[in-house]
Amino acid sequence: MADARRAAVTALMKQEQSGYSNLVLKSALAHFSGDARERAFASAIFYGVVERLVTIDYCLGLFLKKPVEKLDPAVRAVLRAGLYQLRWMDGVPAHAAVGESVRLCRTLGKSSAAGLVNAVLRRAGGVDLTKQSFATQRERLCVLYSVSPSVYDCLAASLGENTERYLKAQSEPPRLCVRVNTLKTSPEALREAFAREGISVERGFAGTCLYAALRGDIAAHPLFQAGHFHVQSEASQFVCALAGARPGQTVLDVCAAPGGKSATLAQYLQDQGRLISRDAAENRVPLIEQTLRRLGVTCAETACADACVPDASVQADVVLCDVPCSGLGVMAKKPDIRCKDVSDLSGLIETQKKILSAASKCVKRGGTLVYSTCTVNRRENEDVVASFLQENPDFAPGRVAFAPAGARVDGCCVNFYTFDIKTDGFFTAIMERL
Repeated sequence: MADARRAAVTALMKQEQSGYSNLVLKSALAHFSGDARERAFASAIFYGVVERLVTIDYCLGLFLKKPVEKLDPAVRAVLRAGLYQLRWMDGVPAHAAVGESVRLCRTLGKSSAAGLVNAVLRRAGGVDLTKQSFATQRERLCVLYSVSPSVYDCLAASLGENTERYLKAQSEPPRLCVRVNTLKTSPEALREAFAREGISVERGFAGTCLYAALRGDIAAHPLFQAGHFHVQSEASQFVCALAGARPGQTVLDVCAAPGGKSATLAQYLQDQGRLISRDAAENRVPLIEQTLRRLGVTCAETACADACVPDASVQADVVLCDVPCSGLGVMAKKPDIRCKDVSDLSGLIETQKKILSAASKCVKRGGTLVYSTCTVNRRENEDVVASFLQENPDFAPGRVAFAPAGARVDGCCVNFYTFDIKTDGFFTAIMERL
C-alpha cells in the first residue's frame, strides 16, 4: 500500500492549495495506477484527514516544537496521514502506520525529518482526548468534533445549548438516501429490485424517499443508469414536496445544478407542464441536462442565467431558490466544510437576498416562492426570509401543509436538525404571492 499512501499524501498537499476535496482526490487518483483496493485505501486516508484535520493537528501540536502550519508541506501531510491511520484506521497495525510514514518521508526526499515523524507519531497516537485540559468549551468542541473556531461560533450563535448535539450528529456517517423516479418505476418495484440484490431499504418521510444500503460506485449501478432513481437527501426531497408543483404548471428552479431538485420537481409535474432549470455556472448546466435525460424528463428547459438578475419574461406557478450557502448542514458529507472560515458571511448573505428578490419577480399572483439552504445558520435562513417579507408586502408567509417527524416548523419556516432527524441540516421557507 506504499503507493496508495503516497497518492493520499500528494492529494493532501494539493488540498491545501485548491479547496474542493472531491476534485483534488479525483485529480490525484487519475494519475494513480493502483487497483480498486489501493484506490479505496488512498481515498480513506485522504477523506479521513480532511474530516479530522483540527483534531489531528491538535494531537500533533502537543509534540512539535513549532506549529503544524510551519512544517514543510510534505512532512506535514505525512504526519497527518500517518496519525489518521494510527488512530482511526482499525485495519492498519500501529507499526505499519508509523513505519510506512517514515519510509514515505524518505521517499519524498525528506530524510532529515524521518526521526521527527517517527517520534511524533508514536507519542501523538496515544493522546487521550477525554483527559486533555482545554481553556474553553469552544476549544474542547472544536478539537473533539474537528471544526474551525469560526464554524463553531456560527453554529453556537444559532443552536446555543444544542451545538454539541449537532456537532456529534454531524460526525456520524451519513446514510445514503435516494429518490424513486416515478416517471419510470414505482417505490414498490424499486424496493423489490433492491431486495433481490440483498440491498436493505428503509422508507423515509414518503414512499418515494428511500434509505438504501448501496455500496461502491452508485453511478455504475444498472438501476441508476436506467434512471430508476437518483441520489437526493430526505431534506432536499422535502423541499420539492413542499413546493406543491402539479401537472400542467410552470416551475422555475433558479440554482438548479447538478439537477437533483429539478428532477424531483419534474416528477411532481408528472413530466407535464414546463420546468425551467437554470444555473449561473455555464459548465454546470450540462450536469443538469445529463441528470434529466437519464431520468427521462422531457418537460424541462435548461439555461445558464444569473439568479441575481430578475427575468420578467418568466412567470411561474412555483419558483424554487435553493441558494448558495455556508453548507453547515452537510459537513458529514463534505468534510472540507468543517475547516472553512465562516467568520464573515455578509457577502454570501447579500447574494442570497439578491437571488430571493430576483426570483420573486418571476412568481405569478397566487404562486409559490420556496427558499432553501443546506445550513442551520439563522442569519442565512430565518433572517433572510424575514427581511424579504418585510421589504415585499405583496408576499405573505405560506402554509406548511406537512412535515416529517422530527422537523421543526415555525410559521412558514421548517428546520431539519441532524440530532432530531437523521438527514442533512436543512432550512426551507414557503411564501405566497398575494
